[in-house]
Amino acid sequence: MGARHVSPPMKSEPLTEQSIQKRLNRFFASWKYNVDGLFVFSWESDKLIWTKAGYIYEFEIKISRSDFKNDFKHKKEKHVILSATIDREYAEKMQASILEDARNDWRHWDEESLMRQFGSVEHTIEGKRLPNYFYYAVPEDLIKPEEVPPYAGLIYIAKEYQYVAQSFRIVKEAPRLHKTKYKDGELNLGEKFYYNFKSALEKFRKEEELTEMYRERLETELASKGHAKTYEQMEQELKRATADVEYWKKAAGEHLRNSICNNAERKRLRREILKLVPDFDFKPIEDEVDKIYGKQDNPYL
Repeated sequence: MGARHVSPPMKSEPLTEQSIQKRLNRFFASWKYNVDGLFVFSWESDKLIWTKAGYIYEFEIKISRSDFKNDFKHKKEKHVILSATIDREYAEKMQASILEDARNDWRHWDEESLMRQFGSVEHTIEGKRLPNYFYYAVPEDLIKPEEVPPYAGLIYIAKEYQYVAQSFRIVKEAPRLHKTKYKDGELNLGEKFYYNFKSALEKFRKEEELTEMYRERLETELASKGHAKTYEQMEQELKRATADVEYWKKAAGEHLRNSICNNAERKRLRREILKLVPDFDFKPIEDEVDKIYGKQDNPYL
């Protein structure tokens, strides 16, 4: 009789921008570059995957409906650029909204100047680059496929899953915005990776400090619990102590997870920089950050 197959237990985790970025690492089996929070185009991208074939996929992560709706209120130029090659009518509609905002914000301007600066899709997209494919990645059922603009795809992220590779699914395929393949050097990635690497290292150092602070608070809470008390007093103290310990353990754990996550991003950025410049010297960056936060012994460095 063969061995009985047992399915792995369901996993569950809070859906944050960082946890969704981690899930999307499985979108392709392999890639050329895979970076989070990079300012490559005229906006910051939550996640960019550059395939070995030269195509760039961008993922915009939203964890609430208000966050999704605000994207169209505060980043209108971005949506004009993304939609211009796919849906001219949508681009014109978004451009008209930009012009209306400009009339309110720049009331001292004459109409001719406003039209010249804000009235044309061509003016907004001139010289601008954009990804080949653009996706929204959101918690499952947060938004409907019909709410997504015509130039974007939609990915649902499951809160509970068994296998990471099955923890997200495409519910709307993103159309190809253009056929141009990007080559190394075109987007000045070396400099962008440098600043992202430095930022990730600073976040990692800061999380180390916060984690140590919470550890100290936890130790203080434990040390402050006296024992020369009656049974009832000790029972009440124990309840309060348990609540305090659980609170600080959770706080310390969250910051430790952030620290590990930021360090993983730092290592990935380091690898990407070395692909571009094999002999790149990281020591000046690390020395500069260490002056701010101090060098600490840590098993994740």
